[in-house]
Amino acid sequence: MVERIVDGDTIEVSGDGEILPRESALRVRLLAIDAPEEGACYSDEATARTEQLLPVGSTVRIERDKDLKDRYDRYLLYVWNEQGEFVNESLVRTGHAEAVLFEPNDKHWPTVSQAGDAAELNDSGLWSACGTEAETPTPPDTPPPADTTPPADIPEPTVPEGAYPPGPPPGPDLDCSDLPGPVMVGSDDPHRLDRDGDGIGCE
Repeated sequence: MVERIVDGDTIEVSGDGEILPRESALRVRLLAIDAPEEGACYSDEATARTEQLLPVGSTVRIERDKDLKDRYDRYLLYVWNEQGEFVNESLVRTGHAEAVLFEPNDKHWPTVSQAGDAAELNDSGLWSACGTEAETPTPPDTPPPADTTPPADIPEPTVPEGAYPPGPPPGPDLDCSDLPGPVMVGSDDPHRLDRDGDGIGCE
């Protein structure tokens, strides 16, 4: 049974003793998808769509793949709602999430991937709403002056060394709700935790 919607790709459920233990508030990460993080473009719409597909109190059918849990102790599952709709695929098809393969869990990857290709082709959801925001800024035509401070030196005054622990390594997508507090991410921010680009995620 659905107990809470955390965000567009993460929910909390109570288990029935089969795939999941008979416990409440078990955190489930929907497999093969990646919805926008809280505060990012289209995150509110993605969360609202997941709430619509999986109302709190409703029952779901779940299916596991090769790995049942990730390193953060979240259950990795495919989910169908009470109407029999494949929620992972549906969120991707309507552009509320992107298709992302988390190896070795690839049982339904062809279905989800095809839905993602169609959503991108049709500019559905985030593909049209976040197109400009997602573009990489074009580098300037003229080179910087020779005496410009190297980019590596810029973050030092802003983020004192050792002020925050390093961010999580690349892997299954994480939200700020999965971390104990702020982390240093630098220029490499695989989980998109740094909303304002200052090198610190989950502030």
